[in-house]
Amino acid sequence: MEGVKCNKVRYLIGTEIETVISGYDCESCSYCAICDNCPVCGYCMEHQLYCERCNPEDVRDYAIRHGYIEENDDRDICEVCQENYLWQDVVCDGCSRCDDCQYVYNPEYCPYNDYYSIDDIDIDKINEYLDNYYYDESCGYEFCTKPFSNLKDYWKAVKAIVSEVGKENIDISEKCGGHINISWINGNKSWKDYDNIIASNILFFSDLLSYMFCSPDTHWRYSYKEFPERYANYQSNFIDKYCCVHIKDYAIEVRIPDSPKDVDNHVLFSAVLLAIAMKTYEIPITRDAFYETNEIYEKINHYGYELNHYDKRRLAEKFKLLKRFIEKPLKALSHDLGIDLMKALEYRFKNPKYEESTDSEFDLEQFAIKPKVKANTDVNVTTLVQLPLTAFT
Repeated sequence: MEGVKCNKVRYLIGTEIETVISGYDCESCSYCAICDNCPVCGYCMEHQLYCERCNPEDVRDYAIRHGYIEENDDRDICEVCQENYLWQDVVCDGCSRCDDCQYVYNPEYCPYNDYYSIDDIDIDKINEYLDNYYYDESCGYEFCTKPFSNLKDYWKAVKAIVSEVGKENIDISEKCGGHINISWINGNKSWKDYDNIIASNILFFSDLLSYMFCSPDTHWRYSYKEFPERYANYQSNFIDKYCCVHIKDYAIEVRIPDSPKDVDNHVLFSAVLLAIAMKTYEIPITRDAFYETNEIYEKINHYGYELNHYDKRRLAEKFKLLKRFIEKPLKALSHDLGIDLMKALEYRFKNPKYEESTDSEFDLEQFAIKPKVKANTDVNVTTLVQLPLTAFT
């Protein structure tokens, strides 16, 4: 935009880390499964104490009625009982062991204790990075970061949270994902003045972003990051909670990523989204472009199909446009993070997450910017020049 004074942009970025960590306790659990794993029964089975209560004739009658033996079968009924666990239905059925059971609602004996729970996490280690954490029945505990005004702090926070909760608890197949939230202000203007433009630009690149940053298993989460169905009114979908780009009252929420399990991949994705959000002119989305983008997005995020040669050619052309579109803000963010984000982005396009056959992790440090060295007679001083970050470009 010509003639608009460019102030330094103050941005905020955060993410939500969803996990499969159980929220069960005796108060919230609707089923006490202690009878399926009863310590009394376990002891009884180990020592065959049910034999002391046994009436062999009852066991024989039960075995005949249920076809385990014939009436004239002279086999040892104890052997039949042991082989077919008949005591569970004959003797134990009348055991009345749970009339006054001391194990019911006793966490020490609860089978759910085998699950990693919120009590196993040292919240004090990550509390400084959290805005909130809570249990969501659709997956498990969600850890929401504070909104950070520096990508380096954001990177540190995501790394610390993922380390503490455990990568094994961020499971895509269990509906776990990450929601990146972005906002910014530039003088008397903010993202709210351009929310539909920003959301449309992110939607335009959503197929490319999915290809670069989403794992092959991302289609398990499609219902949580849907692409608008119709071109005619696609911007109206931005207010829908489960749209892949969601306009909230306090931020633009991007629901494309499947999870921040790969921390550096997630941070690079966040930086690219932030750079796109800095652009305040809209890339026109034609009807053809909308449905072409939708087609590839659906293949990656819904069906999990392999992309064909034509799809990849379209993505390559779109990648060239993305680099030109975000070059200036991404360069400034690179110095904010200390990483050459353009080189990292080019590497990510050549080695897309969607085509990785293993659960490998991305390494941002390999693209670290080397500080310039100023020499004088007394000491060598290393400096990293901070570039201005501006919107309206």
